Amino acid sequence: MKEKFLTYLASNRLMSVLFIAFPTAMGIGTFLESWYSTDAAKIWIYNAWWFELMMVLFVFSFIGNMIKYKLFRKEKWAVLSIHLSFVLILVGAFITRYIGYEGVMPIQEGESTNIFLSEKTYLEVLVDGEFDGQALRKPITEQLLLSEHVNHDFVIKDDFKGQDFSVHFIDYLENVLVKILVFPFLFKIIIKKIMYLNKNET
Repeated sequence: MKEKFLTYLASNRLMSVLFIAFPTAMGIGTFLESWYSTDAAKIWIYNAWWFELMMVLFVFSFIGNMIKYKLFRKEKWAVLSIHLSFVLILVGAFITRYIGYEGVMPIQEGESTNIFLSEKTYLEVLVDGEFDGQALRKPITEQLLLSEHVNHDFVIKDDFKGQDFSVHFIDYLENVLVKILVFPFLFKIIIKKIMYLNKNET
């Protein structure tokens, strides 16, 4: 069974399926990004477990084909370099995803900074309370990808000085335009992202 699985990993059939499925998924992700949002495309495609599985299978398939066709010989260096380049690209993608950081760092001329705006989205919950007459605060930070087109439905459970609590997701809206009419003026408040949360204490 193990030998059959390893043989299938190095098969041309798997490589052909991956070369069709992978760009198809990326093409669909591009359309989803234009139709909905970048975060929605990441949730449905680019950050999905099955998309990562395809990249892992690609790496094992390339390595398996290098061994299967004995590409480490001198006369096969051209084909070997193509296979190695694909492996390095995929490994680089994993390093960027799990180890690297992406963001924006605005720097004015003549200035220096060690702070940048992360590309990742974080939810920060601040729990305030008192203990022995002292005001205390417990921060809870969760990395999230949010889109109003995706059903998130998550729950964050924790405790504060022995008291259990949970934060429930209710709804998320993006690019909200709130209009407040105060005669004779019309005020517009632009809110880029809103997330509704409900806190239940037990």
